[in-house]
Amino acid sequence: MNRTASPVSLNEISFYFTRAAVGAGAPFGLAEEFARASAWLAYLGLDPARCAVPSLHALAGGASSGALCVDDGHEATRIRSRDGRPACAIHAGPVVADRLAIEAGAGSECLLVLAQTDQPVLIAAAIAAAEIDADPIRIAWPSPDGGRIVVELTDGTVELTVRDGTDPAATGPAEVEIALNRPAGVSEPPARPPRSETTLLAAGKQRAARLGVTVDESAWSEVIRFFRKCLVPSTARSRSSGAGAGSIDNA
Repeated sequence: MNRTASPVSLNEISFYFTRAAVGAGAPFGLAEEFARASAWLAYLGLDPARCAVPSLHALAGGASSGALCVDDGHEATRIRSRDGRPACAIHAGPVVADRLAIEAGAGSECLLVLAQTDQPVLIAAAIAAAEIDADPIRIAWPSPDGGRIVVELTDGTVELTVRDGTDPAATGPAEVEIALNRPAGVSEPPARPPRSETTLLAAGKQRAARLGVTVDESAWSEVIRFFRKCLVPSTARSRSSGAGAGSIDNA
């Protein structure tokens, strides 16, 4: 399928993605984390708009849940939604990243299992954006074609391993496993598919800042549609209630 694409800036991703998540129903603080994670996807060369849209739709439509709970087990810590729906990645990404940061700060090895999330690649993005001081961190989840997608973060680089033709933006809902420091007793994932790409994150950031980020126009339109849901009418009543700079915000 042919897709039309347009470049946007990192500032536009920060501004519009934050407010798109608010428009879908996420709290503003989590929405800011979501926008930072989406920028990381751009550093890797993925389309952040196409990755974001499934989670925005799932949250806004009630197909995913932001109410999460953490179950500590002997072999793994499981994170799941409280009501059985897939976990919203906009909510779950920061939760997983915070837990990993705590374990890494204590020098621990751990395995986290996120039991179904609407957009697995956003979980990997949230972990990378948190810049946790630990190596390596491996994030893996199954793809619809029977393969396995693996993202490994090591010393400022990211290695993305997928089958040829697999789109990381179209692999959810799925269960995600996150291994910190490859804990003993945890089996290695199946043999890696044939295509593996390694990206230096600093170089990806410089490229995105210099050239902009190419996004699918249809997906970008969906991001803007969610962005508009958080706007309020420009009326005297809205300005007197705190919108804009005040009642004389007309200059």
